[in-house]
Amino acid sequence: MGQAISEAKKAIFLQRAEARLNFARNLPEGDAKREAKIREAEKALQTALASKTGPARKAAKPGKARKKRAR
Repeated sequence: MGQAISEAKKAIFLQRAEARLNFARNLPEGDAKREAKIREAEKALQTALASKTGPARKAAKPGKARKKRAR
């Protein structure tokens, strides 16, 4: 998938996601996009929390081919 994310970068992602959520919640009630922005911010927060708490995925070893499925 990619390289592992450092702890500092994970903390930054979490901080940004919290800021997005606070911004979306402070939008006026009449704003048409308020609910959509809140949903997007909550999704971003869940993603940031998952990357913060979950183990880093290890990349596949280079040169190691995948096994083909029999059909």
